[in-house]
Amino acid sequence: MTTDTVNPTGLSGVAATQALARLALFRALRGKALWLALALALLPVIVVSVRVGIGHDRLEVWRAAFELSLLALPIVPSLLVAPSIADELEDKTSAYLWSRALPRWSIVAGKLLGLAPVAALILVAGLTVSWLVIGGPGVVPTSVALRGVAGIAAAALVAAGLVAALATLVPKYAVAASVMWLLAVDAPIGILPFKLQYISIAFGGRSIAGFTETGALAGGVTLVVIGALAIALAIRRITRME
Repeated sequence: MTTDTVNPTGLSGVAATQALARLALFRALRGKALWLALALALLPVIVVSVRVGIGHDRLEVWRAAFELSLLALPIVPSLLVAPSIADELEDKTSAYLWSRALPRWSIVAGKLLGLAPVAALILVAGLTVSWLVIGGPGVVPTSVALRGVAGIAAAALVAAGLVAALATLVPKYAVAASVMWLLAVDAPIGILPFKLQYISIAFGGRSIAGFTETGALAGGVTLVVIGALAIALAIRRITRME
């Protein structure tokens, strides 16, 4: 016996989530936002190439590549996730979905399932190309590169959750609000020299990547807590909307 409720359309909450995830991914692949996000994620490669050509220390360039990827973090998930959720609310297509008796939480879950991994993969791709330009495993050990990739991927997934929450709070300005929060609030908090930095997604990503003194565990806990709270807020908001 399954615990997942089946609605009148014959779709369970899980099935509805999967269907909405496929639809969100299909729309993203056909849109321009995906390619813009990819272009932004690859911009750090230009800076890395110049610094390598000048002869800067390769390990320092690796850290710079990670920090540049963090600069793209506010934009990539915002471009992909925010419009997908906000458009449903602004265009009132969510009312149609609700009239079909889909669980409201599946809208948030489906969008994140379809698009959050894409945002993470785009940022990972940019950082990986930078690593190869720097010299690959012959210069930056694979274990170090994997920590960096894990840090940026985890931060991107959690940022997507935060973007989803902001999209339900201010759907009309979802992209702008998401970029401004991650760029003007989260990023500065992440470099503060005291415990407040623990509420920053950027700090969590740096910790997993090995660029803080706190270690990967602290960064992982930070991201899990932020992500859980953000998704819970997004689901709570969308279930209370008329």
